[in-house]
Amino acid sequence: MEQQPVADVVREARARLAEAGITGPDAELLAAWAAGISLGELRVDIAMGRAFEADALARFLLAVSRRERREPLQHITGTAPFRHVELQVGPGVFVPRPETELLVEVALQHLRRQPEGVPGIVLDVGTGSGAIAIALAREADARVIAVEASPAAYAWARRNLTELAPEVLLLHADARDAAALAAVGVVPGSVAVLVSNPPYVPHASVPADHEVRSFDPEGALYSGADGLDFIRDLVSLAADLVAPGGLVAFEHAEHQSAAVRAMLEDAGFHDARTLRDLTDRDRVTAATR
Repeated sequence: MEQQPVADVVREARARLAEAGITGPDAELLAAWAAGISLGELRVDIAMGRAFEADALARFLLAVSRRERREPLQHITGTAPFRHVELQVGPGVFVPRPETELLVEVALQHLRRQPEGVPGIVLDVGTGSGAIAIALAREADARVIAVEASPAAYAWARRNLTELAPEVLLLHADARDAAALAAVGVVPGSVAVLVSNPPYVPHASVPADHEVRSFDPEGALYSGADGLDFIRDLVSLAADLVAPGGLVAFEHAEHQSAAVRAMLEDAGFHDARTLRDLTDRDRVTAATR
């Protein structure tokens, strides 16, 4: 078989993906993944007029076909970037998004303001892939406990934590189970920071993105008629567990910020504030105990 220039193959793939409604660098990212090289190295190959190796080309064309059917890019490559690490992801776990990095920043800012040596647990509820727990464990001097109820997501979290942050304690439980939390030392007043990227989509709403509605697990998306059922439970949990001066922070949908602030204030938290993400949408609400 005659070797095909990388530039031509990537150009054709970009056109195919555009026909499927996919814009952005997916063709280049898949090409780099298929060839086992970085994006920068791929661009050098394109500039130099180099050709695909036969096995890399076959892997790339198969990946493009899968992406054309709107399978998430991260499911095809098996990884998702989050802050300074690459996480392993796939069916059964929510793919971490860049917006959630804001939640990590809010927690880190609070932890960095605390006097050195002040004890306290950082509790990540519904850890999914482990993204938030891993980031906090690697970037802050804190004892991190991650909780995940879904068996499928728990398996992905275990894999990522073992590789990237083995010091994190991963608990396979529903965070609303007080006995399960108490068994690992999470008791009233023991938590310095409680963070969560919980399900917050109303049951009647259907996410616009095919990749979200068809591939992200329903348990990580939907939460009651207004999308706030799980956050209500989390506010109650935080009111019980978070120490005075501690922080609670949740990710949520743009239209839910006022309701989340009101819930936190009603539960006795103060300084409730909402932060906007890089797309200028309300994304994270935090408050102090």
